[in-house]
Amino acid sequence: MTEFLSLLHPAAGWAAVISATLLGGLLAWNLRTPAFGFWPAASGWQHTTAFGIFRVFCGSTVLFALLEIWAHGWGHWLRYAVGVPLTFVAFGITLWGYRFLGLDNTYCEADGLVTGGMYAYSRNPQYVTSVLATVGLGIVAGSPLTLVFALVLFVLYFLFILNEERWLAKGYGRTFIDYMKTTPRFVDERSFMRLREDVLG
Repeated sequence: MTEFLSLLHPAAGWAAVISATLLGGLLAWNLRTPAFGFWPAASGWQHTTAFGIFRVFCGSTVLFALLEIWAHGWGHWLRYAVGVPLTFVAFGITLWGYRFLGLDNTYCEADGLVTGGMYAYSRNPQYVTSVLATVGLGIVAGSPLTLVFALVLFVLYFLFILNEERWLAKGYGRTFIDYMKTTPRFVDERSFMRLREDVLG
């Protein structure tokens, strides 16, 4: 078993690197050549390929982080006191976002522009919280490379977003353009001001 995990540990890291490189290249090419139709795509080989490669990256990152704990030991309790709540709260918010966005929109259907709920604070709240969850995982694992993978995840999301914004502007026109002007792409002071107003009334 130890020998198997010793092989699996670097393999998971390389799988994350290769899948991120491939997905990033495809997303960048789609930005340059929109007719490629790689993202967003609600069906077809583009849809299957994009989500497939992305899931390989995410799964490999999680596996690598867990194997970092196995390889280097449990470490200091403070890692878990900080990292575990951050991971679970951030990932919980990511899942909660499906309530606002809906599964159809999540999987690239044009099921109506969502600007309410958590999407009133950020145009891409689930992307923000997914990156934070990965940061939390890196803290838990005490793994600098997992934190690098969190940065890679952010870059991939940024490429997703650039493609999505062009698609949304084409599909929703002025409504989306106005939404872009009033709501941050990620998080800024407007996000916290709106949150404070909603909480304090």
